[in-house]
Amino acid sequence: MNLIATSLTSESQKQYESPFKDWDESSWIRSKPLREVSFSGLLFRPELTPLAWHPKISKEPDLYKAILAYRLLENIQLTSLIELNYVNPICHDLVQEKTVINLTKEQRLDALKIYCDEGGHSLVMEWFVQQVETISGLNHKVLEQPHFELNFQKLVDAEYNLSPNLIKLFMTTILETLYVEAYSAIPQDERIAPAVRAVIEDHITDENKHDIYFRGIFTLLWNSLSELKKEQVGQLLPKMVRTFLEPDQIAAHNILQYLGFSTVDSDRILEEIYVPEKITQNIRRAAKPALKMFEESGVFSISSVKQGFENYQFIA
Repeated sequence: MNLIATSLTSESQKQYESPFKDWDESSWIRSKPLREVSFSGLLFRPELTPLAWHPKISKEPDLYKAILAYRLLENIQLTSLIELNYVNPICHDLVQEKTVINLTKEQRLDALKIYCDEGGHSLVMEWFVQQVETISGLNHKVLEQPHFELNFQKLVDAEYNLSPNLIKLFMTTILETLYVEAYSAIPQDERIAPAVRAVIEDHITDENKHDIYFRGIFTLLWNSLSELKKEQVGQLLPKMVRTFLEPDQIAAHNILQYLGFSTVDSDRILEEIYVPEKITQNIRRAAKPALKMFEESGVFSISSVKQGFENYQFIA
């Protein structure tokens, strides 16, 4: 064990306050039922569904509802992928002490609680997919593999100075930081089907705790790095954030064609919706929780790293 890791462990033992004190009563896997889906409302929030804004869709009620339903399926697919392929493998490594940081027993136990939560969330998501497809006749296979995973793998493959496991650990802290803010308005939106609102509210209740936990992990992780590694990781952070937050235009194109739009019309709709300047604005807005975490951890104190975020237009 190196001296830096030892000192960080000692400090975390003094300061760590578990966000999971009420886990038995509040977590979905310990206390909540599976939800039945109905079509007594919209299946997703229109404000989070760019395709629904286009007049060729918004003026056609059946298309409008189908697009929102596919947006729900897209969200479910991505959420489940993140939980099973990113968060839980990282939690496993944290519990088994296979990362570059050393945690207290309570911190490792909390990682195991997150592991259980995420498995439960994936169960809910799969349950939802089956019900939505049965009720609506939608086909989740239209979505194919989320572009996030493909682009993130390209990012990992192109990086020679950092280990894939370290990059994935940092990516996971970012993913767990961004979920709550993105979907926090859905449970209060009375236009949305009650079952969808309830499931997302259950999820957010758990993710609020995960957010707190992984913010702490990020700080420990960042502080464990050498100055050289901080600069290398810091140059990668804005790329990670953008990789996750960029709209999946391939999925959108597939959905449009499946719903009967020609290739030409599909391309035109996407061009009109996904204007580069607006994409950048939306990404910057959605990235605020992660940017706050970076700032609080001192990431922007390195001038070259701050410049990298400026180049990606995350900060002025």
